[in-house]
Amino acid sequence: MDKETKLFFGKILGEIYRTQRASDDIACPASSGQIYALLNGFESAVDQEFEMMGSISKEQVKAVMDVLDPIWMDQEKLANFKGFYDIERELQSRGVDRSDAIGILTYLKANHQFTEVIDKMDTSGSPTECRRFELSDWDT
Repeated sequence: MDKETKLFFGKILGEIYRTQRASDDIACPASSGQIYALLNGFESAVDQEFEMMGSISKEQVKAVMDVLDPIWMDQEKLANFKGFYDIERELQSRGVDRSDAIGILTYLKANHQFTEVIDKMDTSGSPTECRRFELSDWDT
């Protein structure tokens, strides 16, 4: 991305943060210093925002779906599914770590995909952070 485009995105984000900060009803995740830096073209502030953003590739989403699909399609596999620990190693072998899996599973559940499998993760067969995949008010 060229420098001008990056700084333009920073300016827009700074304006969004400034609007959030002015509202009593919206929480603003940025400090006054971050907002100032974004509005005034501090390239390092824009770079920091991009670093915090993260991303999940379409290949990672497909990998999770490929792991869930055989469980979802087979009633016996679904009945024997105990939780996230059952699939964690396979996800890791496909390049999906736990934090990315949480995001992908939350997305799939919000999309009403694989809900029977995802709902079965709310057991002791899953770590605490991999039991419920509900969107929060902040997510939408």
